Amino acid sequence: MYEESGECLTPMDLRKRIGLTQVQLAAKLGKSPSTVAKWEARSVIPKGTPSEIKRLCETYECTLDELIEAFEGLTQQGTNKKRRGWIGFDAH
Repeated sequence: MYEESGECLTPMDLRKRIGLTQVQLAAKLGKSPSTVAKWEARSVIPKGTPSEIKRLCETYECTLDELIEAFEGLTQQGTNKKRRGWIGFDAH
């Protein structure tokens, strides 16, 4: 976490920490590269079942707290883009 430096952890930080490109990460997650790019561009936030959220943590090699920080931090940085989705559970 970057709390000490005052910087917010981002989805790109998580990806770079594990040394993957957007294309490689997308392939590991079964997503399109454009989806990963949208996560990093702050226009979309991942949404999924509990097992899908767990897979994100495993793939990013991060804790759930770090995953939440990386994506919740997007709303705290004053972005004006409309957010679609949420890290959380699908209501099915």
